[in-house]
Amino acid sequence: MVALALGGGAAKGLAHVGVLRGLEEDGVEVAAVAGTSMGSIVGALAARGMSAGEMTAFFTAVDWARLGWIMVRSPGGGAFRDLVRETIGESPIEDLETPFAAVCCDLATGDEVVLRRGSLERAVRASSAIPGILPPVVVDGRTLVDGAMVTPVPLAAASSLSDAPVLAVNVLRPPAPGSSPKPTADRMLAAAAPAVLLNRVDGLLQRYRRRFRHRRPDLPGRLEVLMRSSHIMQYNLSRMCNRATQAIEPEVGRFDWFDFQLAGEIMDEGYRAYRERTD
Repeated sequence: MVALALGGGAAKGLAHVGVLRGLEEDGVEVAAVAGTSMGSIVGALAARGMSAGEMTAFFTAVDWARLGWIMVRSPGGGAFRDLVRETIGESPIEDLETPFAAVCCDLATGDEVVLRRGSLERAVRASSAIPGILPPVVVDGRTLVDGAMVTPVPLAAASSLSDAPVLAVNVLRPPAPGSSPKPTADRMLAAAAPAVLLNRVDGLLQRYRRRFRHRRPDLPGRLEVLMRSSHIMQYNLSRMCNRATQAIEPEVGRFDWFDFQLAGEIMDEGYRAYRERTD
């Protein structure tokens, strides 16, 4: 039994799914899960009872090029709000099958804010509100942004949810010099993507179809600069926190922050890192 601390990292955070797959195969129960940013998205799905196989099927089935174009250009972050609502739902956190916490940063004070109760959808949006890309979320009068600004890997939050040992997953390791994504062979999915979930996302895409221009997303260079500028800072913070904790660091540095179209490869890397630690 473990309490998971899933760190932030945008597309790199899909490696969390691979770790969950390994835990399921080994019969390791997840007693609780705390997530920061992308870790809060994967963690919320896990806390709701979605299996790693279902997550794998879902994340590899989504049209990321189309969805990414919509997310970045949606006025006021409306498309991201709708996406989280359709995929994660609006249930209270306290009603989840597994204890869950989403870690955020208070934009006014710089304090860590851990959301353990209230709207799951709002908590995940707040934890994932990357400054400069997605708008802040107001919760209980506090203006909240991406939790990775203060807590890249939410160890304390995970520990507060359960007495089980904390297993941290840090996806912020910088890339090795000269590394680049390598194509891998397709593999059979462990389960079918939930049809209802995919239908909801397809409905979201249809609602935003008039705002979508049929070409590949071309994110402005400033966004990548913004993400990379905080990458090393967050990684060093997470390393200091991880010294006394079991930690898995998937080799996902070679992937870009927005490489969601490479979801299968990133999730496989998470699984490989888990197996390397346990074998």
